[in-house]
Amino acid sequence: MLPRLPLRGARLLLALPALLFAASVIAQQAPAQALAAWEAQGRADGLARPDIECQDFLQAMGRKPAGLEYLGCSQDDASYIKPMQARYRVPGAQAVQVEAYLRRTFGMPALRYVCCGWSNGAPYYWRDGPDGMRYQIGMGVESLPHARSEWHRIEAFTVTVEVLRQSP
Repeated sequence: MLPRLPLRGARLLLALPALLFAASVIAQQAPAQALAAWEAQGRADGLARPDIECQDFLQAMGRKPAGLEYLGCSQDDASYIKPMQARYRVPGAQAVQVEAYLRRTFGMPALRYVCCGWSNGAPYYWRDGPDGMRYQIGMGVESLPHARSEWHRIEAFTVTVEVLRQSP
């Protein structure tokens, strides 16, 4: 024998399929609306498409230098700007070549030693044309004050490439 449901519970069970269907329709519309908003303004702002996957951005561009190891990509969907950041590692012995490549290819500033490590300073942005995605590119390492000619003594440098999916 089945237990009797209160009238309120029975009504909820009857309405549940309709609620699930409505949620499904809204979920299908949301990506289309996000893409339309990106086409209207996001592309001009240099934002990543809303449907982009977190990935090896340098490889996807066809501009990944030799010696650079992809470590993974993280995304923060809880953040208002919805950033995605790809992280890379380059051994100190190859850091001079990778820095030169990033400077030549993307115009990244030269690394400088300040306080406690090498970095390219303030955030640096690169964009491949007016309709291209805007990338924040950085390279650095916390280290003792080794001269550039002694970078081979540093275990590894970190390179980051970040994109935003929403304007600040």
